[in-house]
Amino acid sequence: MTESRDKLENISFFYIEKTLSNCFHFLVKSIKFVSNVCGVYLMWITAHYISSHLYVKFCVPDTLIGFLISPFMTATPHCQGLRWILYNGASMISNMWIAFGTWICSTIFILNVGGQSATK
Repeated sequence: MTESRDKLENISFFYIEKTLSNCFHFLVKSIKFVSNVCGVYLMWITAHYISSHLYVKFCVPDTLIGFLISPFMTATPHCQGLRWILYNGASMISNMWIAFGTWICSTIFILNVGGQSATK
């Protein structure tokens, strides 16, 4: 009686362990996928945020002297690079919102169309 009980417990633990292992691997794969997709978005947000603050600090200081030298500072390489990051970062962030909105709309449309055809 105890041998069959021990075998049953071993089988139960094996299935529990296998299920937990599968769940863990699925979770790891999901986190990697989300981090790859969101990583690009977060990189552009971070670059845009930092470059906007650096541009104000180094290229257009908020003093009278900063106002007077700003026409000369805008031609410097570091200010041009910061402006490039600002412009392209804002463009990429806008494009990502458009892509996200398109994905949401297409998902809703697919779910809506799928629901209608299932009820007919």
